Amino acid sequence: MARTRPAEARPSETNGVVRIGTRFLATGVVVLPLSLGLHLVAVRAGLDVHVSRVLSYVVGTALVTVLHRRWTFAAPGVRGATLWVALLYATTFMVVVVTHGLAISLLPAVVAAPWVVGVAWLVSQGLGTTVNFLVLRGLVFR
Repeated sequence: MARTRPAEARPSETNGVVRIGTRFLATGVVVLPLSLGLHLVAVRAGLDVHVSRVLSYVVGTALVTVLHRRWTFAAPGVRGATLWVALLYATTFMVVVVTHGLAISLLPAVVAAPWVVGVAWLVSQGLGTTVNFLVLRGLVFR
């Protein structure tokens, strides 16, 4: 009986994770200024900071979903992925909105006032992106 040594499988798996991680990061670098910019412009225009965060999340998520499916994970269509993606984004949405709300409340004690909205966005987006990557890589686009 032939056995595959774990060391033989690691290089291609590692390369795959590095490739996907690099593409995930590149996609985020493209979408980040659009989503953050939309959030900051909407707040400056008088939209409630929390409503603005929801708007920037929805727009950023719509764009990043297309990019991840086609480029990052190279998955033209994964059977059953729609349900997983819907659950993922609902969960990520809650993580982002709750984190943003907490950050908006807590950051004024440690961050200068003009920076609170942007830093709160970055903190909530960073946590949401981490959850998103781990679930996409582990459950949706295996």
